[in-house]
Amino acid sequence: MMSFPALAETVSANSFGNLFAGKADDEIFALVRKQLLLDKSIVYMNTGSLGPAPRMVVDRITEAMHQLERNPVTENWGPLGKEMEAVREKAARFFNADLDEIILTRNTTEGLSLVGSTLKLDEGDEILTTTNEHGGAEVGIDYMAEKNGAVINEIEMPLPAKSKEQIVDLIKQNISSKTKVLLLSHVSTITGMRMPLEEIAKITREKGILFIVDGAQAPGMLAIDVKKLGADIYATSGHKWLLGPKETGILYIKKDVQDRIKPVFLASGYAAYSASSGTRNVANFIGLGETISWHEVINSNKIEARVLELSAYCRELLQEVEGVEIISPEDDSLRSAMVSVRLLEAKNRDVFYAMRENNIVIKVLPKYNALRFSTHMFNTREDIKKLVEQLNTLLNQSD
Repeated sequence: MMSFPALAETVSANSFGNLFAGKADDEIFALVRKQLLLDKSIVYMNTGSLGPAPRMVVDRITEAMHQLERNPVTENWGPLGKEMEAVREKAARFFNADLDEIILTRNTTEGLSLVGSTLKLDEGDEILTTTNEHGGAEVGIDYMAEKNGAVINEIEMPLPAKSKEQIVDLIKQNISSKTKVLLLSHVSTITGMRMPLEEIAKITREKGILFIVDGAQAPGMLAIDVKKLGADIYATSGHKWLLGPKETGILYIKKDVQDRIKPVFLASGYAAYSASSGTRNVANFIGLGETISWHEVINSNKIEARVLELSAYCRELLQEVEGVEIISPEDDSLRSAMVSVRLLEAKNRDVFYAMRENNIVIKVLPKYNALRFSTHMFNTREDIKKLVEQLNTLLNQSD
């Protein structure tokens, strides 16, 4: 049976910084790893699907649940309700947004669906996107297109992309006079490519195109400033790189476009609880606030530097493995903390299951017979070596 760390070892996010005051980065991230509830035998390289929450977040959720159930009505619409609303303030600060631009959701898909369910387009208007979007985002724009009689145009993305200029040119070439909406991932779930949002936002702003960003894979991996990025709408989840509670998310809607995004869910305003939102999972959202505080204490810029360093090392080792083709970009401006490889002969599911039997957790990408490896701050070079050695063995073992 799997054993977990004792609750007595838990510290709050605000006091966590005291543990690594004056310590080198390697020591800091070793302490981060100790705060996770991951089984010590696992090499966990799939944060891009679900991130492991630190024990302080799990314990804060548990504490809030107990507090709630001791006096549900008083707590839900009293102390705990106020603490949940304060999470919106934390999220606004974390993303450099205004408070009245932030909504708490259950995940990225819900955020994008709120937009897709309400945005009005004319028949024949075009929604521009790419061939490498996540299904959760595609559901929203599919609904939008069907409801309005709009048309979806998908840009075939290069594997791998070579430069920012290549991507920006592709966007420019595919924008037409009918393009009214552009939906892109900040970081591609397929290749880990980091989209040059700032450059693209300049184009959409000039042409009056609504720019929607699926940010599921970016916050917690990269330092995020929504004003600098230039998106009109930015949706993300708490359960991936933020390492937060499952079924939590954040939706940013820029003030300039809020008059166009009016689902029933927001009819009573953007507060964490309102008449139109109904009762929320207050404990989960309080846990999301704890994980945001945790990232602030560690420092988002420090985390970004760490995860990119690890992904570069992963890519370096993968270049020596026969039987794979790296489909993630090499250009520094496009790289993220995910590296994906296409298998030239082996079946990706066979490799996936074999790796799992050896306690290495990765992601299958069915469309390209590929595998994806996530490198978060709690991973180490030893994790990556073990991953690549096992991959090499599975692909190139002698008969």
